[in-house]
Amino acid sequence: MALRLNSKARKYQQIEVELRKFLDGCEVGARLPSERELAETFDCSVLTVRKRLATLVEEGRIVRRTGSGTFVAKPELEAAACLPGCRGRLGALISHEADAYAHQVMQAVALAAKQDAVDLRSTWVHDYGDEALRQAEIMKAGGCTALVLPWFPPQLVGRVESFVRRSVLPVSIPQLIAGLEANCFETPEVFGRSMLTATEGLCQYFQKLGHGRIAFLGPNASGNTILQTKLAAYSCHVSRMGLENLAGLVGETAGDMDALARRWKAYRGDLAVISYDDTYALRLVTAMHKLGLSAPTDFSIVGHNNIEASQSCDPPLSTVCQNFDYLGSWLVKSALALADGQLLQSSEVAPLHLLIRYSCGGRMLVDDGLTSAVSGLVMEIDPTVEHPVSMNTVGSRRGSALPRHNVESLIP
Repeated sequence: MALRLNSKARKYQQIEVELRKFLDGCEVGARLPSERELAETFDCSVLTVRKRLATLVEEGRIVRRTGSGTFVAKPELEAAACLPGCRGRLGALISHEADAYAHQVMQAVALAAKQDAVDLRSTWVHDYGDEALRQAEIMKAGGCTALVLPWFPPQLVGRVESFVRRSVLPVSIPQLIAGLEANCFETPEVFGRSMLTATEGLCQYFQKLGHGRIAFLGPNASGNTILQTKLAAYSCHVSRMGLENLAGLVGETAGDMDALARRWKAYRGDLAVISYDDTYALRLVTAMHKLGLSAPTDFSIVGHNNIEASQSCDPPLSTVCQNFDYLGSWLVKSALALADGQLLQSSEVAPLHLLIRYSCGGRMLVDDGLTSAVSGLVMEIDPTVEHPVSMNTVGSRRGSALPRHNVESLIP
């Protein structure tokens, strides 16, 4: 087995690639050269070869027999059949960068698969390059007919696009990507509409509460299409209403958020903040606490996604709840259709719910008049959170509030 290594690639990666090519050309039961012979061929250590072989053993591509050697294994997974009554088998690739929101989407996908009698196999991936492509091949060998990406880091949209195009299985994705519209769980006409209407609704909500300044808080990420959708809705509203545009896009460090908090301190008492998600909202609450400012006394704020930490901060964070059941159900339906060479996407705008706790300052002010004046959101008062003992006044911007917890320690 004469092999040439590409000097531009890392040696261990190229060794694995060449080993896979070699296996593809071997018959089942063929014996591989010894580890020492492979190490001499690749001009590397026996340990490096052993690690690469261990990966192939885990995947079931080869089998080791003590005293006999290493052999090409029978692809038993290809014959694996679904249980009686099962509608099919799907694979889910889960990103190692998954956050609290991503985990909720994954749970929803698993629940939807169970309810639809779908056998769901899942695995973790670090990226959407060769590793993900290899996992797709393994999933296919295991009887999966399509893949679901429950979530992926927004900044990796380019890699995801490449992966979807190269995957051996069709892939259902949670985001609209140019050129891959058929892979999205929603039609292009519908995707993002719920976020647009929810952001517009939050602007209306804060105006009805009497705020003259409405700010938008989010990550400094130009490639994030979800961010762009929300930011566009916010910018259109404040422009239409003749309000000052206070879009604050910050980096990931505490210093970045501290700097923004210092700028926004000038608006204390008349500042309402719409946050991209709960994590950024909690980071701002922490930064404001450092300046002696608290919500809703000095500013009001609403997050998005309803992560667990949003319930335990002081004050409990009001948040827009994503419809995770809807997401999970349509990701599974879309994947099943793609597996059959068909197209099935949601064409409905799923309404989002504003779960009102204490950070927005409107808990005691919600009535039929306010509800009817705000479009695009279903308002609910969360009865499960406790009244913050430290707050002297709820529903106003007076009084004082001290943190019950270190908010940064609650952020996943």
